[in-house]
Amino acid sequence: MHVAPVALPTLQRARGRAEVAVSHDGNGTRLDRLFQQGCAKAVLPRTHGPVPEAVLLNTSGGVTGGDRLDWRLAAGPAAEFVATTQAAERVYRSSGGAAHVETRLELGAGARLDWLPQETILFDGGRLERRLKVDMAANARLLALETLVLGRVAMGETVASGLLSDQWRIRREGVLVHAEALRVEGDLARAIAGPATLSGARAFATLVAAAPGAETRLDQARALLADCPVSAAATAKPGLLILRFLAPELRPLRAALVAFLLAFRAAPLPRVWSS
Repeated sequence: MHVAPVALPTLQRARGRAEVAVSHDGNGTRLDRLFQQGCAKAVLPRTHGPVPEAVLLNTSGGVTGGDRLDWRLAAGPAAEFVATTQAAERVYRSSGGAAHVETRLELGAGARLDWLPQETILFDGGRLERRLKVDMAANARLLALETLVLGRVAMGETVASGLLSDQWRIRREGVLVHAEALRVEGDLARAIAGPATLSGARAFATLVAAAPGAETRLDQARALLADCPVSAAATAKPGLLILRFLAPELRPLRAALVAFLLAFRAAPLPRVWSS
């Protein structure tokens, strides 16, 4: 008896791409380009300061296997720009394949761009491949943050399995100055438990400042971390300041990031961070 193979249904996948580019016209920073496609949107709220903000949002309500989000942010010569996300990004259980999230940042000569997204939450069975790619001029200034949370402790969630792949590439004048990669797959609970990985931390963040003389702020950063309520450390090399934060859950990590960023940037955070 011949049994015909059962055709699996083609599942709908979310696709989104948003681009925001700004330039400096002599009087200040202004919008040059705004492009939105699919589930990716970008809004530019009114701000009371001189630096414009962009808020990125995913209208699909989260991502799962096969979904793709592409963010593109560009600050032209001498332009200043802050970008964030409307809320936490959620990576749900995958029925096949990984969710892909790619962010590309471009900074022209003398430009400043602060990339301060809210956290990404990976749920049990979620599969995420995330990339951050930066191309910047020699005298540009970048502050880039990425935060990952493995389930919500307050909801009693645990993350036993899945895929987490996270890569950073920062190039200055075309030269690679910072690269890092994190990849864990399968038994995530076991992979993060070891002292050489996350020591059981469920929430962690990386913050990188790339700018001329960034390394000279190492003592300041360590002083600000002295009373940090979570595990944190800072290191530096020419033109780079790198900070790591580890916490058992999101709430103390978020509080630590807010306190540090307010002091380090000497400027308020985007309003969506307080919503």
